[in-house]
Amino acid sequence: DFTIVHATLDTPGQWGYVFNNLDAVASFTYQRTTICFFGHTHVPMVFVRDDGVRRHNAEHIRIEPGKKYFINAGSVGQPRDGNWRAGYCIYDVENNLVELLRAKYDLATAQKKISKAGLPRLLSERLAMGR
Repeated sequence: DFTIVHATLDTPGQWGYVFNNLDAVASFTYQRTTICFFGHTHVPMVFVRDDGVRRHNAEHIRIEPGKKYFINAGSVGQPRDGNWRAGYCIYDVENNLVELLRAKYDLATAQKKISKAGLPRLLSERLAMGR
């Protein structure tokens, strides 16, 4: 019972950003499943809709009946939250639990590969800053 989108549910063709409760409200209006996983911001965050919409600041999210969840797992590459580690999540359907996790990787090798591929230097530099 989940949906996966790149950006938003309310304006999918416009690549909107969700950073706050007001942004999340717009997508919740179109959300038909209990959970929607989204990206685009490269920042891990969780919004919960029950009586209202609030940002949930936890790495372990218990999925409760009657609520809806709008979840961004962060970014495996090019994170934007100041944390260079790869961000991802695991959704345990049987136990109704979503975990936001981080994994270390060989940052120096990744930076060298970015440079060797001829990509902009900024992509390599900001990888280490998570910005």
